[in-house]
Amino acid sequence: MKTIKTILAIAVVLFIGVVFFYTSSSVKIAKEIETSYTHHNQTITLEGKLKAPFLTRTGNSISMEFEVYNDFFIIQTGNKTITGVKVNYGEGKNSVLIDVPEDSRKFEQKDVVIFDKDGNKLTTSDKVKITAQIVYPNKGVKNSSSVKDYSTGKVTVEDEGEDYSYEISNLVIEKI
Repeated sequence: MKTIKTILAIAVVLFIGVVFFYTSSSVKIAKEIETSYTHHNQTITLEGKLKAPFLTRTGNSISMEFEVYNDFFIIQTGNKTITGVKVNYGEGKNSVLIDVPEDSRKFEQKDVVIFDKDGNKLTTSDKVKITAQIVYPNKGVKNSSSVKDYSTGKVTVEDEGEDYSYEISNLVIEKI
């Protein structure tokens, strides 16, 4: 009886440890994207959901967010949102279309139509795998800010570290 309790206690401790310390590969990559140049000029693969809280359209592309999350449905902490994901705008493979009624002043998530690599229609609630290229246009540039002391007139420049702003483009979208 004592052996069963010991085994059960160890199993519970291991399960809790895995749940709290486990991070999916997509979450790990999302964190690395914001803190290093590890993935510069590389193709990355992430699993999550495309989101459109706001949209910025530039030419034939639209900027969206991509939410990656841990695989444990019990605890959804540690989720990460990636911004600046450029997706082709319009109908066709690997693109997004905002299908808003003419009398509407704004769009909702239900108005966002995502087309996967085969041209199938998806929604923002569908879990997808994206494969895309990441580029750091300001790689090696330091972020800095100027602070002026108005009593002395001196301007001090403060180093704020590396500029990890990135662009994600050339998406291939697959429904999971």
